[in-house]
Amino acid sequence: MSRRLRWVAATAGLVTRALAAQDSLSLPAFLAQVVAHHPTAQQATLVRRQVAADLRAARGGFDPVLTAVWDLKRFDGVGYYDEFDARLTVPTPWGLDFKLGWENAAGEIINPERKTPGAGLLSAGVSLPIGARLLTDERRTALRQAELADDAAEAERLGAVGRLVQQAARDWGLWAEASARARIATEGVALARFRLEATRQRVLAGDAAALDSVEALGEYERRRVQEIEAQAAAVSARLTAAVHLWRPDGAPDSLAAARQPGGSVPSGLATGPAARRRLAAAHPLVAQARARVLQAEAQRRLTATQVLPSASLEVASLAAGTELDALRAGAGSDYKASLGVRAPLYGRREWARFRAAQDRARQLAWERDRVVREVELALERAEVELDAVERQAALQRRVVEATAAVLLGEQRRFEAGESSLLLVNLRERALLDERLREAQLVARRAQAVGALVAALGTPDVLRVATRDVAQP
Repeated sequence: MSRRLRWVAATAGLVTRALAAQDSLSLPAFLAQVVAHHPTAQQATLVRRQVAADLRAARGGFDPVLTAVWDLKRFDGVGYYDEFDARLTVPTPWGLDFKLGWENAAGEIINPERKTPGAGLLSAGVSLPIGARLLTDERRTALRQAELADDAAEAERLGAVGRLVQQAARDWGLWAEASARARIATEGVALARFRLEATRQRVLAGDAAALDSVEALGEYERRRVQEIEAQAAAVSARLTAAVHLWRPDGAPDSLAAARQPGGSVPSGLATGPAARRRLAAAHPLVAQARARVLQAEAQRRLTATQVLPSASLEVASLAAGTELDALRAGAGSDYKASLGVRAPLYGRREWARFRAAQDRARQLAWERDRVVREVELALERAEVELDAVERQAALQRRVVEATAAVLLGEQRRFEAGESSLLLVNLRERALLDERLREAQLVARRAQAVGALVAALGTPDVLRVATRDVAQP
């Protein structure tokens, strides 16, 4: 019987070889599947693509444009006019537009200024803004803001996935804790049942008082109640964790009842103040705030150009026919030019827009600084929490080992008749309680990892070094 009692005490250790052989799902593997297939991650990717399409549309503002107009009028046997005008405009990112055109006008009644040679009139020239609008205009501002919106959308995608990872890691941790509690409760019931049977045999043999069997039966029933509760909680936690799992075809996935959380949990990252500032600068929330500031700055520069007087100059060389060589031959003698000037006299609307854009840029700059500070502190808190949990887990393993040793000693005293069944049960309860605390620390570690992932702003949890977790 002494050997059997020692075996019972040994089964109350941290982990058994049988558990290692079970089909387990580690936290990195769980999160990898969540990031790859969860609808939230897919939706974030689609939003990113939509913004990328808007960026392509903004870039389309600099695509060459070909226009052609044919205008014909004939009435009562009279051919009034027959006009054709084709233009090719090639915009550039510097505000300069190159233009090439050909026009031909014929007819009995035609405006003299529209008259062209019989072979048509060829023109080639440029359109150039003069003044502040040489620096920026609506088209270039729209492109710049679309580029920044694309950066912000990527940051939003990473942020959404990071928040998803944080919640999934939390639910995995609760599943791990609940599974460990159910497993510990089942082991406790097995120990209590074995002790109940052994005590009954000792009572029948006259080696123990009948009251000992009542004590053993009460302990067994107490642990049965705890087992039922723990198993129900484990099923509930498993179903909650399964909500995050989806298959590649878009169908929801499930977690088999036999599958258990286990494997390894990412360890902490020791960064320090300098590395923390570098990581915070690359955080999605900071990237979004920075993009909004730059968008506001682009709008401020545009409104500044509207306050000042502006002008645009268009010059084109002319030649008859369709040959480009004729343009060079007639350069300097045949041409057309136009100059447009705009100068707001009061500028109340322009000044109001400029000041509003300026205040908006300042407001977003303050917002960016606040976000940077909050991200740095969140990262520091996540590091401190994960480091504390890891140190607690290491100490808790030693506590469990010490409590198991005390239980083994108490069992030996009980075999020698120097202790009571009540003390053995109390020692065993203490061991089970310490193992439950260890299970809680496993859950806290998973939650701390999720918080660290969110604080880092990256869902790439697989690149983080992992540590094996001893399942309690």
